[in-house]
Amino acid sequence: MNVVRRWRKFFAVGCTHAGHLDLKAWGEVIKFKERWKPEMTIHLGDFMDTAAWRAGARTSQDDPDKGSSFADDYMHGIGHLKQLFSGGDHVALSGNHEARIWALTKSSSAVVAYAAEEGVKAIEGAMKKMKARLFPYDIEKGVFLLGNMACVHGYSFGESALRDHCEQYGRPVLMAHTHRPEQVRGRTIGSPLGTCVGTLMRIQDAAYARHRRATLRWAHGCAFGEYCADAVQTWLATPVKGEWRFPL
Repeated sequence: MNVVRRWRKFFAVGCTHAGHLDLKAWGEVIKFKERWKPEMTIHLGDFMDTAAWRAGARTSQDDPDKGSSFADDYMHGIGHLKQLFSGGDHVALSGNHEARIWALTKSSSAVVAYAAEEGVKAIEGAMKKMKARLFPYDIEKGVFLLGNMACVHGYSFGESALRDHCEQYGRPVLMAHTHRPEQVRGRTIGSPLGTCVGTLMRIQDAAYARHRRATLRWAHGCAFGEYCADAVQTWLATPVKGEWRFPL
């Protein structure tokens, strides 16, 4: 019996971080997406930055993020998704930055809980208008299956994070979170391929990480490929000396 597979195109980005988005890189990947014409577009999480919702920003009067505007953060984050989600089907994954807002709906402060609830309503309402599926930041419920590939934001950050995700899910993985564009294979049956799309933020904006050697591996990137019911082919694109070399 011959099995006929219908292959479809997909496109994915992650870690755009709202107002910290690198507009030059964003312009390049959006132009490629329009040429690629995917049937499925995925944002792998951290489309917002939510700096003002950090514990340190809420409790310290001296924290520079304390005065960050959630309205601006929301406007940029959702605005970028509207640009990204044009044509085809759309999926957005909540990352650890969006998860801050959901977590604070349980705050012991009634004022903080109310503000978080309003933030959640705004995000969910925008997703509904864009007809995009929104997944939570949850190690089990936050997995979107594309063919046989697990699309997640990411739940660990170490040097072996991507490989560990492949082994954790026992299948190919597409993720963001670490800001390191890379591809590795898991040490499990089938040798599943893991892909991390890196980030599209202005990397120099991450002042909190500029003293870490690991930050030198951060770079811009996006993923594209083809998928069918039980398989996927993923390619990773990153700029070379500032120039994006796409196949189309």
